[in-house]
Amino acid sequence: MTEKLTILHLNDWHSHFETYPKLKRFFQNYADQDAEVIKIDVGDNIDRWHPMTDATQGKYNVQLMNELGIDFATIGNNEGIGLAKTMLNQVYENANFDVILGNLEDEAGRPTWANPYKIYETALGTKIVFLAYTFPYYLTYHPGGWQVLDPIMCLKRDLEIPEVKSADFHILLSHLGLPLDEKITAEVPEIDLIIGAHTHHVFEDGACLNGTYLAAAGKYGQFAGEINLIFEHHELSDITIHAHETSHMPSKPSDKEWIETVEVNGRKLLSQEVVKSFDHELSLDESCQIVMTAMKEYANADIAMINSGLVVTPFSKNITKDTLQHSLPHQMRLARLEVTTDELTTICQDVFSQAELLANQQIRGMGFRGKEFGRVLTSTPNA
Repeated sequence: MTEKLTILHLNDWHSHFETYPKLKRFFQNYADQDAEVIKIDVGDNIDRWHPMTDATQGKYNVQLMNELGIDFATIGNNEGIGLAKTMLNQVYENANFDVILGNLEDEAGRPTWANPYKIYETALGTKIVFLAYTFPYYLTYHPGGWQVLDPIMCLKRDLEIPEVKSADFHILLSHLGLPLDEKITAEVPEIDLIIGAHTHHVFEDGACLNGTYLAAAGKYGQFAGEINLIFEHHELSDITIHAHETSHMPSKPSDKEWIETVEVNGRKLLSQEVVKSFDHELSLDESCQIVMTAMKEYANADIAMINSGLVVTPFSKNITKDTLQHSLPHQMRLARLEVTTDELTTICQDVFSQAELLANQQIRGMGFRGKEFGRVLTSTPNA
């Protein structure tokens, strides 16, 4: 009673549509093999830096996930925080796959689009449970109307559910990052396999830590993951893990046209909505002051402070959602602080003491989609 199961997995794609044609062919190559095939996405598929994702509020990504034949997916912070709550509650409406997520709630409980776990039963009756959790940015989720829970606490709780506990094999879809994955291998021995994400790590030939197997496929579709499991009488007898580098996969002439068309169509959609018009083209400083004015008005604040690198290109005379997306492609949140005059003085002294060092500093991560930090700016008194 030997059976083979293949899991294909992606993570942290971040709307890098340029790798999609290769990924689609890679997934399709497994359609006719003897093994049962499960296709997985481990979150941060959606990223609004790309115009098509921004224009469709992530729904185009879900359409492509459907085309890939994804069976199970979870969310990362780019879905959970990068999409407003109303967007996230709608983005999976047409999904042909199950979203699994065990540590996100609102005042009504678990969102209707999320399953706490899913049990997959093979043709020969082996029961495999999939659980999934996303990284708990506690302070960032809360303003968006969500409560994100401790993932390890939730994992231990869910493993006590009778049908989860009795499953033959336990797989964790982890958008938690490698340090937490390593902690889970030490604290939660019931997990047999972790398919990881969030920290963009890659295991080209898998890994094993504390008896738990680890797989991960990097970022941006640069790798596509393959896991082959062999079961004998419902028990794992063999496993192979490999991450295939997509740069080594052949391209087709039609790939470039498809990639360019997606971007053009996304920009067309964004261009249809005019945000504001001015009587002249704006300088970088003028654009930054407009941003800070908006920040002050939105937060009912007295002062605003930004780094000029946030405005990647100065605003055009006629601002559409497309030109705005060019200028401000970031997934970032406004922070509002109430401070005393003395505290403000201390903050400014600290920030401006680092200003020269930071001005030309290349910045990556934390939602920043620009190039360098730029100058530290404060709002003008009448702005």
